[in-house]
Amino acid sequence: MKLASLPSKDKKNRNGNLIIVSKNNKRGVRVDELLAKSLAEALENWSVVAPQLLEISHSLNQNKNIDSFDLDLKKCLAPMTYAPGFYDGSAFLSHVVRARRARGDVMPESAKVTPLMYQGVSDCLLSAYAPIELLDEKFGGDFEGEFAAITVDVPKGTKASEIGPHIALFTMFNDITYREIVKTELETKFGFLQSKPNSSFAPIVVTPDELGDCWDGKRISMDLEVHLNGKWFGSPNGREMNFSFGDLIAHACRTRPLSAGSIVGTGTISNESKEKGFACLTEKRFQEMIDNGKIVTPWLKHGDRVTMDCVLNETSVFGSIDEIVN
Repeated sequence: MKLASLPSKDKKNRNGNLIIVSKNNKRGVRVDELLAKSLAEALENWSVVAPQLLEISHSLNQNKNIDSFDLDLKKCLAPMTYAPGFYDGSAFLSHVVRARRARGDVMPESAKVTPLMYQGVSDCLLSAYAPIELLDEKFGGDFEGEFAAITVDVPKGTKASEIGPHIALFTMFNDITYREIVKTELETKFGFLQSKPNSSFAPIVVTPDELGDCWDGKRISMDLEVHLNGKWFGSPNGREMNFSFGDLIAHACRTRPLSAGSIVGTGTISNESKEKGFACLTEKRFQEMIDNGKIVTPWLKHGDRVTMDCVLNETSVFGSIDEIVN
């Protein structure tokens, strides 16, 4: 099942109206507000609402729903513009290894045991076509292509092996980062704030079954295609995720419960082979330093265009992200 959100005429509904999307992403059906006014509301009562949404989805994909309409994904909001929590990890150790090697350092053993994670901005989440407001090129603007799980309620202390039933949906997002501000914030040893503005989300969220064999219950083994200014930048695959989604969500809920609608990100998708390219500028810069002793790739500039997509069976799974840097 595929879901998305369109702007609501009700200004009090910031998350937008929930719609069901056809498998080919071309048609949509608005969900009756008596069932769920938004995706956030649906997730709060997922065990009851999801089966009813699935019935509508089957009807839509069998061309039996007379209320369906032509869908323009560019008009969609982020699936949720406001989430109760956003937890972003660093599950791909090849990303960490490159960073350490570029600095002439080695990865500590602790990085193999405990995932890195920070609590990000969970409000005012951006749509897939919203401009990247860079503000100042000196901030070191960067993109980060990631996968994310969206949960139902997760009790405090839930173990990684018990996380599966608590994952409702998956999506893809661009974790926009100001790398030069990161440097100063890390020196405070108090976490990210100004260096992590609002992230941009693909328009569609999907239930795990939509991923087919690419979802093994732990990882999404799918390429993330990234282009910068129309040129291929990378297509790293999620199969090399060192920490599973269960590991990440269990880490996030170790000392607190997670509310329905919580978003848990994988961190930049990264592969050991540099031939797969990269999902962020900083990792390419790390590789340039390792290979040649100097950095060539610049940070984002005004006018740059960043696109991201995941394709399965010749169809975009989550809809594409396509952004211009302002």
